[in-house]
Order: sequence, then structure tokens, then C-alpha cells
Amino acid sequence: MMILQRFLYKFSIRRKMIVGFLAVSFIAVFTIALSAHYYYTKATTKDFYNIAQGSSASLNNQLDRYFKQMAQSTYAMIAGPLRDSSDPLMTSPGTGIIQQWLSGKVKLTSYNKLLIEDLFRRYITLNYSEIESLVLMSVEGGVISSDGQSGVTAHSQEPWFILPFDRTTQVIPTHLSQPNRVPVVSLLIPIYSTNNVKIVGRLVINLSLNVFSEIMGKTMIGETGYFFILSSDNTIVFHPDSLLQGIKLTDSPISHLQILEPNKQQRVENQDYLTTYTQSDFTSWKVAAVVPLNEMATGLNVARDSIIMVVLLLLSFVILIVPLFTKLLVDPIIKLKKMMQEVQRGNLAVKADFYPGQDELQILGSSFNKMIIQLNALIDKVYRFQLREMSLELKQKDAMIQALQNQINPHFLYNSLDIIKSIAFLEEVPKIEKMVSNLAAFFRYTAKLDKIEVNLGDELNHLKTYLEIIHIRFTHNFQSQNFVNEKFLNVSLVKLTLQPIVENAVKYAVERNNGNATIIISAYNDQDDLIIEVVDNGPGMEEDRLLEIQQNMMRMAAKGELIQPTDSLGLANVHARLVLQYGFRYGLTLTSFLGRGTIVSIRIPIKKVKSDNDS
Repeated sequence: MMILQRFLYKFSIRRKMIVGFLAVSFIAVFTIALSAHYYYTKATTKDFYNIAQGSSASLNNQLDRYFKQMAQSTYAMIAGPLRDSSDPLMTSPGTGIIQQWLSGKVKLTSYNKLLIEDLFRRYITLNYSEIESLVLMSVEGGVISSDGQSGVTAHSQEPWFILPFDRTTQVIPTHLSQPNRVPVVSLLIPIYSTNNVKIVGRLVINLSLNVFSEIMGKTMIGETGYFFILSSDNTIVFHPDSLLQGIKLTDSPISHLQILEPNKQQRVENQDYLTTYTQSDFTSWKVAAVVPLNEMATGLNVARDSIIMVVLLLLSFVILIVPLFTKLLVDPIIKLKKMMQEVQRGNLAVKADFYPGQDELQILGSSFNKMIIQLNALIDKVYRFQLREMSLELKQKDAMIQALQNQINPHFLYNSLDIIKSIAFLEEVPKIEKMVSNLAAFFRYTAKLDKIEVNLGDELNHLKTYLEIIHIRFTHNFQSQNFVNEKFLNVSLVKLTLQPIVENAVKYAVERNNGNATIIISAYNDQDDLIIEVVDNGPGMEEDRLLEIQQNMMRMAAKGELIQPTDSLGLANVHARLVLQYGFRYGLTLTSFLGRGTIVSIRIPIKKVKSDNDS
């Protein structure tokens, strides 16, 4: 964004406005054009899907009804008419011969075979001329065909020959019948025994593909759109191009069409096609519709040409009007720019023309005049402030020098403590010797300001030195315990965090109970943070007092200031330093139980944080 702004700064406002108006006009027109094209195409596609799905569903219903009617028409022939002694017409030699042979009641003699073949031929002649052949197959493997090609050898290569006998009617997609090599669709009808309803065979009806031509050939969609039938195993059952019938879709010239989704737009060989299908519940076949998109959107070219004309007219208008319009807007800005250049040269006597109204540029000119007046006043005021600040800085430096001169020399303090330690050793007063030694170590630690952060182990060692002094002061009753795990000793934290908190506990818990108190230090991790707790069993705090301390801590952390510790301000200073170092989610949390004690929780990040001196 900054690079673009810097690039635009190279050009004048007039040029940017002209280019901007033209760009906005281009974008608006093309957006409208693309939107119109998109929604028109979407509406056209939706219409196609509605029409094509309705047509394919109707074709599916016709095919399903045709197969079911054909299967039903064979039931009487397969079962044989029931005999009636009062009706001499029911004594045909072929009556019940199919059931008798399949049930094993009669043998397949040449005469019986001729009876069955003749029965099949008469059925074909009287019912369906599109039947290529009828084949009867027993569960034992015997085969009789209406075309006289009976026997296993003639039909062993048929796709239905090896299929298990099933109780449902099946349809085998387009294949070449044997031995005539004619493309057919086979309808497999299970044959049940009329005695025990067990499957005793199947009737195979081989149908010529002319039936599909009669049903689907009259259904058109668009000029070159067409319907075709695809089986569940991706075999093309029927296609207007007869050369594609009976082969797999993936092996055909139309393999680029993916009939996987009911409604889909596909781009093939630089042309968009719309495809849809419905699937039959009876055969599981798909009747698919395919049509080029441009045939379904004949009005699209007209709309596109109209939009182009509108674009050209609009751009011509913009090119003529925009320069005149921008000149009216830019001229006042140019005048204001010249006056600002005069101010830059130091001329504060300039004044912009101002005409009352709602025009922003006139308001800007009025503001410019006010700015010049205020600028002259500020120059005088700043000059006086500079003199005053210089005086204050000199006084602060004098006060700082005086404060440094009044500080105790650390070397003098350490030398004095070492002398007291030596005297205590010579006089054999071990408590004084130990206390002075701890006091010297305490001051050495606090006097070193070279690091903002130290590890927790150093803080605990410093705290141990401080607590040993407290133990000497309260020899009998005071107790302190450290339960910090060694794995946390290398965690970094702000220097002098623990000792002020423990000192606060000594002041309000230990001293008030004449040393009869306990201070416990522990630590545990909370995900990526370390929680250190300082617990005492002192008198606790009143709710108002606890609230006051918490407010001090929040105020100091918010201001980012450190003030001299007094009473609770020691805790507030520690909290402020932690917040300044690690962020507002870290610092101190106080929990107090009146009459039972206080818990101070310290939250710091476990990971190493670089100090100012390390960066």
C-alpha cells in the first residue's frame, strides 16, 4: 500500500482524478457486463437442467415400464396355461412344456425342444417384433434358443451365461449376441417352479437396439444436443452414433464427458457443454443429456453486443466531461498549494480567499487562514516555553548532582560491614558475624544494576540471605520454607521481584505476630507461564485494604511509572516492573483471607526474555 501511495504522489491531482474516474467507469461497466453474463448463463443453465431432467426422467420411466411389461407378458408362456377339462382349446402339445422341462418332469427330447422353440417364435411374432431372440436356460445349464442355436456352446460367451440365478429381473447392457454378433440388450427374467416357488431357470430376452431408437430418437434438445444411455458399469447402452454402442465410456471418443454429477458444466475442446442425467431405480442406468452451452444461450451474443455499445458511449462521455469537471475541482487546490509554498518560505502574511458555503475546499481555505493566525501565536508561545524548559533542566541537573553527592558510597558500606564482621569473629559472636555477612551479600546483590533480569535461582539465593537475617531476628518461632522445583531455577524474571514481596509479608505477618509466623515459597507451571506463590499465615487483609492495594497496582502498571516503595507501594512497584517487562497479562495477583493469611501470586513467562542490556 505504501509503495502504491508513493507512486501516486508522482502525479498531479488532476491526472489522478481523470484516471480514477475512467478506471471506476471501466470497472463499473465491466462488472455489470460480467454480472449480466453470469446471471443470464446461470438462468439458461437452470432452464436446461429443468427441461433435460424432465425429459430424461420421462425416458427412464418409459424404458422401465417397457421392460416391466415385457417381463409380465412372458409369465403366462413360462408357467403354461392351467388345464381345464371343459375347454378343449387348452390341450395344445406345448402346454406347460417349459415348466415340465425345467422342473425335471420331462426330458429334453428333440420333439420337446422343437415345441419350446416354436412356442418362442410364436410369442415373438404375436407380441414384440423388436425381440432378436429368446433363450431359455435351466439351473443345470441346459440352453434352448428361439433361433435354433440351442446348446451351451453357442451361448457360453454371452455375458449373462455365467451370472448366478437371481430372484430379481436384470438388464444386461449392450453387447453382441452369439452367434449372430448383433448388438442387443438382454432382459433376464427368473423362472420359478409352479409347485414349490423355487428358481428353476431363467428366460433371456435379447432386444434389438431399435427399441431405444423408437423411444429416444424423437426426443431432441437444442440443435445438436442429444440423449444417451449409460449403464451402471459405464457401458454405453444407446447413443445416436451407433458406433459407440456397447463400449465403455472411458474407451469412447466422448470419454471427456464426466457423468458423475446430476448437473454440471464442462469445458471440452474449447467449448462449454451442459450435462445432466437421471438414474433409473429399475435398471440403475443413467439417461444423460448433453448440449453445447451456446445453443442454450442464443441471446447471450445480443446482450454482449449491447453492453459493448453502452461501454463505448459511456467512455466517450467520460473522456469529454471528466477533464472539464476536474479543472473546476483542482484550481482552488492549486491556489492553496501556492500559498502553502509561501508559508514554507517563511511568509506568514498570506491569506486564502474564502467564500461562505458547504464546499470543502472553501472550508479548507478558512482553516488555512485560522492556522496562519494560530501559527503566529504559537511561535511566540513556544519561544517562551523553550526558555522556561531550559531553566527547569538546569535546576533538575543541579538537584541530581546534589542527590548523588548525598548518597552513601557503596564501597564505604561494604568495608564497614567487613570490619564489623571481623570484630564479631574476633569477639566470637557468630550471630553478628553471620548477620553482617548476609547483610553485606544482600546489599551487594541489590546494588548491582547491570541486569534487568536474573534467573530464579539467583533470586532465591538472594531471598535466602534475607530470610537468614529474619531468622536471626526471630530465632525460635519464625519459619520459612522453599518448595520451588529445581527445573524452574533457570527461568528468567525481573531482578528484585521476590524479596520485596517477602519483606512485605515479614512486615505485616511476621512482625505483627512477634515472629510466630510462616512464609512458604512455591512454584508451578501454567502452560507457557510460571506461577510463583508467596504464602504467609498472617492476619490477612480487610476487603477495603485489599481493593486499595490492587488499585495502586493497576494504576502504576497503566502509567508505567515506578515510585518510592512505601507500605503497599512495594508490591505495586514490583507489579509495575513485571508489566513493563512482560506485558499486561503478567504481574502480581493478591488473595487474602482475613484471620488466616495472604497469597501473592507472581505470573511470568517461562521462556527466556531478553533484557534491554542483552539486545
